[in-house]
Amino acid sequence: MVIQGRPSKSQLKAIDYFARRLFSRQLCQHIYIRLSFVKTNEYWGLVNIDEYNTKGMPRYFTVEVKRDLNEEEKIMSIAHEMVHIRQYATGQLNDEMTIWQGESVNSDLIPYLEQPWEMEAYDLGEKLYKDYVNGNV
Repeated sequence: MVIQGRPSKSQLKAIDYFARRLFSRQLCQHIYIRLSFVKTNEYWGLVNIDEYNTKGMPRYFTVEVKRDLNEEEKIMSIAHEMVHIRQYATGQLNDEMTIWQGESVNSDLIPYLEQPWEMEAYDLGEKLYKDYVNGNV
């Protein structure tokens, strides 16, 4: 995995931990993440797909994290967004958010917190974060 941007040492350590828990070794070797800290009032974090591999699978991502969060909130946000990267990279979720685990969905009709990919990202992201901070590495 290649990380670009200016993550702190604790953020790099957390990203490595989350990647080892979320991705196979093979997949991890092909994931590229650009970490960007942005000024926004709209969200804590966001992931964008930047590029696809020759098989059409997303492998290059930008993770945007709200700049004025404290370090713990930034790491929690990164955990959440890393779950989304796995969802995209494994094909669980398509980039239009119209296919989830092989089934068609209309994300416009599902409230944000009830979207299955968000439910997974919140649940698993929180578990990853707690395991990380409690030293369960």
